[in-house]
Amino acid sequence: MALIERLNGNKVMGIDAVSGASPRLPVPDKICPYLQRYYDLPAKKKFHFLKTPEALYLLENIPRKVAKILINGFLKGSHGSETDDWPEVVDYFQSNSQIIPALTKNPGTFSMLEKMYHFEEVWDPIDIYFKMSRAGGQALRNRYDAVNNYAITHINEVLARQAHCLVVDIGSGPCRNGIDMCLRNPTYRGKVKFDCIDVDPLAINLGEDLIRENKLNNIEFIKKSMTRLNGRYSGNVDYGLLIGVLCGLTKPQKIDLLAKIKPYFRKGASLMAAALLDQMAKFDLLCAYILRETTGWGLQYPPLGELKEVFERAGWKYEGYFQDEPTRFYEIGIGIA
Repeated sequence: MALIERLNGNKVMGIDAVSGASPRLPVPDKICPYLQRYYDLPAKKKFHFLKTPEALYLLENIPRKVAKILINGFLKGSHGSETDDWPEVVDYFQSNSQIIPALTKNPGTFSMLEKMYHFEEVWDPIDIYFKMSRAGGQALRNRYDAVNNYAITHINEVLARQAHCLVVDIGSGPCRNGIDMCLRNPTYRGKVKFDCIDVDPLAINLGEDLIRENKLNNIEFIKKSMTRLNGRYSGNVDYGLLIGVLCGLTKPQKIDLLAKIKPYFRKGASLMAAALLDQMAKFDLLCAYILRETTGWGLQYPPLGELKEVFERAGWKYEGYFQDEPTRFYEIGIGIA
């Protein structure tokens, strides 16, 4: 806390904390424009992000010099490449976290979600920070619970009309969602087939272990690209999940993906898809900043409503959305084929 208190004076490492004045720096092309707006906030409007319990925990448990460099870059709104001594921050975060190097290597890794969904313990202060944070462990676990609760309702609606339901979980990781739904609803074992689509062998190995452990014979892994399944699914899918895939895609990329997978679904079938919102940057900017500037992860932060637009431009009907309560960092929408 002492470090943060010293930052409340008029001068903070070259930044005018009263006026928020800082030099205008060049911006990398790939940053989400909505996120850049939050980067550009004056320093005085960012101090509160450094005073949350999870931020204080992080800053008090990393080396003092690393904390100073991180705070300096964050308050200036500068990118890592523009921040003095930033390699020291990157080196420390890469060497003292399991989450950061995994995301750097593969932004779509399931290993981060295993920790944020609270299936795996974390021990390093950086990873504990992510698990504590609103944008990390709180919002992601809330999303997981909301997705499963709503999906069970939707699948039950399908089963009320027909004897069996084919569900595809696109970008499933180890298929935690499908496994959880089957364990909560034993009748699904004979009525619902889950096809979990992923290409990560480590995720598939974990998922297959979980399936054997729980004696589930209605879940199968499909190790193929999510956009190359027309030969397998020709309008015969009854329900779909697309969770944790859209958050790093630009609007055109989202439209393209949704258009490519639409032929998998029978007419009138539903697809649940989740997309990150600018609310994450608004309420947990420090976490968004650290993720981007230590891993290069280009998450997108559009406003509420973009998911409706991309669904409709991809040829789907948009039925509505729900959110991860109470964090509300995601728009979780339902498209109708």
